[in-house]
Amino acid sequence: MATKKKTTAATKATEAKVSATKKAAETVKAVDAKVEAVKEVKAAETKTAAKRTCKKVNIELQYAEKCVDISSLEGKAVAAWAEATGNAKTAAKNINLYVKPEENMVYYVIEGESGSVEL
Repeated sequence: MATKKKTTAATKATEAKVSATKKAAETVKAVDAKVEAVKEVKAAETKTAAKRTCKKVNIELQYAEKCVDISSLEGKAVAAWAEATGNAKTAAKNINLYVKPEENMVYYVIEGESGSVEL
């Protein structure tokens, strides 16, 4: 009879290990499902964020019977800055423009360097 008790104990231990392994596998599957759900949500948020950033605004300055497109002012200022500093136009990241129509001038500060161009 002693052999039967050892076999029963070994069987119970094996069954417990199998049960624990099945539970672990189910837990892994549940975690994988949650990870996939999070990935889908993040992908949807990324697409939504990308749609929000695709806004284009055109501003036109009208004064004294003149009409000036603001983007052309930016182009003039960046070109003048690039020529004055020797940098490439694409290096201009921080651009501040100050338009003074009464003086017919645009003052700029680009990457810490200041200057001016005519409207």
